[in-house]
Parts: sequence; structure tokens; C-alpha cells
Amino acid sequence: MENKLSPEKEALIRGYEDLLDIGVEFIAELGMTNMSIKDLLKLEKGSVIDLENPAGESVELYINNRIFGKGEVMVYEKNLAIRINEILDSKSVIQYFKRELI
Repeated sequence: MENKLSPEKEALIRGYEDLLDIGVEFIAELGMTNMSIKDLLKLEKGSVIDLENPAGESVELYINNRIFGKGEVMVYEKNLAIRINEILDSKSVIQYFKRELI
């Protein structure tokens, strides 16, 4: 199935072609928790850490430590994957990377 871009996104890409090959760090934050050093030292192989997020909760997506959107964890071909459910405006994302390069 071909993934066709909207005319707005195609124009955006043409306007920022020099940025398209820049590598970025993608992070999906599954959750957080606090624990004491005492509890940390008790961890061993097979231990389970409760991330205080209910199963099925959306996860925040970051690019270069800046929020990019939200998604959900899923299994895809026996691997964990993220399905993107919400994404910030493309122009905002591109402007952020452009400012980082200057």
C-alpha cells in the first residue's frame, strides 16, 4: 500500500530538503516510578517494575527530548512497536529542528 503525502506535507518537505537526512533520537516513554536505593538493590533478573501507568494507556513520543506526539504500545511481527495516534503539527516540528541547527 502506497503512503501518499498530503500536498501540504509535500510542500513542507520540499521547503526543508536539507534537513531530511539529519538523524534524530526517538524515545517512547512507557512510564515512570520512584523507588528507594534499597528497593533498587533488590532487583534481579525477572523482577517486575510497576511503571504506574495502566495497561493500554497512551505513551508520549519524543524526538531529541522534545514531545512529538502520543502513541500506543503494540506487538508487530513479534516485536514491540508504537502506533502513533497523535502527532504535533509538522511545521512546528521542522521549525524546532531548524532552530537547533542554527
